[in-house]
Amino acid sequence: MLKTIINNFHLEKLIWIIKTKLKYMILIGLIFGALAGGFAFVTRNDVYAAQISLYVYSNPDYINDNGINLSTGEISQASSLLNSYSQIIKSAGFLESVIEEAQLDPMYYTVTRLRSSITTNAVSGTAVFKVTVKDPNPYAAMTIANTIGALAPEKIISIVKSGGIEILDEAVLPTAPYQSTSVLLMIAIGCVGGGGLAALFFIYKGLMNTTYRRIYEVEDMFNIPILGMVPQIRDKKENGEPDVILTEESPFILREAYNDIRANLLFLGKGEKCPVFAITGADYDEGKTTNAINVARSFALMGKRTLLVDADLRNGNIAEEFGFEGTDGLSEYLAGIKTELNIHKNIAENLDLVTTGAFPPNPTDLLISERWKELIAEKKEDYDYIIIDTPSIGVVADGVEVVNVATAFVVVIRESVTRFEREELIIRRLEAVDANISGFIYNGISVKSEDYNHKEYINGGKYGKRSNTRV
Repeated sequence: MLKTIINNFHLEKLIWIIKTKLKYMILIGLIFGALAGGFAFVTRNDVYAAQISLYVYSNPDYINDNGINLSTGEISQASSLLNSYSQIIKSAGFLESVIEEAQLDPMYYTVTRLRSSITTNAVSGTAVFKVTVKDPNPYAAMTIANTIGALAPEKIISIVKSGGIEILDEAVLPTAPYQSTSVLLMIAIGCVGGGGLAALFFIYKGLMNTTYRRIYEVEDMFNIPILGMVPQIRDKKENGEPDVILTEESPFILREAYNDIRANLLFLGKGEKCPVFAITGADYDEGKTTNAINVARSFALMGKRTLLVDADLRNGNIAEEFGFEGTDGLSEYLAGIKTELNIHKNIAENLDLVTTGAFPPNPTDLLISERWKELIAEKKEDYDYIIIDTPSIGVVADGVEVVNVATAFVVVIRESVTRFEREELIIRRLEAVDANISGFIYNGISVKSEDYNHKEYINGGKYGKRSNTRV
């Protein structure tokens, strides 16, 4: 898993994942925000605070003497007692007295709970300190604070044996919450948290998706050229299937795609009189057979005598495409059942076809036989180009056996279908038998892709219109 994520990690892909999934991230964030806000609204807990102010004297005789003026030293001496007094107020013995005096429910108001609800703080530079009591019940907060004020003078002095305490301000009933659960804050946290989790999920799923999406992903993995890009075709035939078979009437963008592929293959024939190109792929549904037909048609449209051979003896369907089902073909000839190969002549101008025939039980044996090698060697004398549609190498090994007759292999990759690891597998298989891999056909590229280089001709640009006059 980690290897897949690392190999698939790219800034452009991260941006693409976020861009394409942003609406879902926002929607999930809003849902989480609504849930968090609803939960906060239902379970919100207001806390009220009641406060008393106490004054500490260094000498208990000063409490009832209204005419005395305290010196700075005496105030400093009184301040030194504040910490001791605060600790006593939070002691277990004192708090038990508060619970008893205030007649609090001992099952709810335990010493630990009460201690956590009380805070004390000294007023800097004075002998004043304040006791604050926080409680969900405003009346209970006031009662506890005033009970502390009532008990503190006697209880504290009896323990410390020094100084004195006087209440400055008694606690009043709080009317507004000191602290309240913020529904808006919870909504914001829910939105951010939900959106963030959704983003992490979509990024993870996106980085675990190893289907090819852009040209650079192929170029980053292999030092093998891309012969051409075949666009998605939206035009439909009468049966509702895309009209992807190349003809003279095909859209300009389809004809131009195979012109590019053909031009590149013309330079890869190794100077042979009749180069043999094997069209293969990793898995089914990548457009391997369609590309084999169209590459053959492209050469035929150029005036080259071309032979298309369906060597997928397990799953070949070119016969079905041209309406030759049930006829003898390659398998009958290679098995010795027929002494003459059944070649369908001129299925299009300059194009002949050999179908698979019946699917044999031993396709691999037939494709490594001397009869197969002799057949291709013989037909090379009659044609300018031979195009072989092989089985998918990622599924069965038969396609690799074609290396014994192929000048070069052309590997089909289909956008959003072919996976990195499957393509790497078949390239290794071909390299293991020293096959000449001439390049990739990048099939099914979206005409909206940044990589597609004929965007201006999609709706019939000027070159598309002019191309109707060309052969």
